[in-house]
Amino acid sequence: MPDRAEETAAGTVAWWYTRLTDDENLQAALRRVAEAGCQLLSNCQAASVTVIEQGRPVTVVSTADIALAVDAAQYKVDDGPCLSAARLQRIILIDDVAADDRWPMFRDAAIDEGVRASLSIPLKLGSAAQGGLNLYGDQPGAFADDDQDLAVGFAAQASIVIANAQAYWAAFDSTKNLTAALDSRAVIEQAKGVLIARHGLSDDEAFTQLRRRSQDANRKLRAIAAEIVEQARQDGR
Repeated sequence: MPDRAEETAAGTVAWWYTRLTDDENLQAALRRVAEAGCQLLSNCQAASVTVIEQGRPVTVVSTADIALAVDAAQYKVDDGPCLSAARLQRIILIDDVAADDRWPMFRDAAIDEGVRASLSIPLKLGSAAQGGLNLYGDQPGAFADDDQDLAVGFAAQASIVIANAQAYWAAFDSTKNLTAALDSRAVIEQAKGVLIARHGLSDDEAFTQLRRRSQDANRKLRAIAAEIVEQARQDGR
């Protein structure tokens, strides 16, 4: 990592961003977000990423068990700084956990884990989910104003990376599904052709016979079709 004293906040964000964008896997991208966010701030003890889907929060990645424990305490009562940051899309800074009584369950769990300060930054994950980057420090006042600015800038870039990763895998899954559907259709058409040639059936009659065989054997239509095509190939040798 470049010498922190020589770089601006924008430069630091850009440096980490180039390392996040080379990762297409969503889980790995989120882990890099947590790790990079924690390393970015000198007083960060642990970090995690919270994602809320269908109202259910979960810590998808964390850099240390203490972050998991503090997050879990918030999920248990469905309230806390990380959930508020994600749901309200606002930054929540707690300079001194022991002196903040807004979230008692979070406060007690944080103190037990040695967390004395926290910074929760919202992540924009699209319309289907909400998210937040949670940064925990082991000293009161761990996160100064410039740390907050740095984390906010980083989170904005990280949100883009995560959105890109989500889009990539959504498109990848769609492509896999489409490819599988096209492959199945091709095999079924080949099997119909075999039945038509062998038994003088019409197109509809061939498909009806395939479907009947599938139902009688309680097997997928594509599997029955594939066997018919393979048998035809062997017979033609």
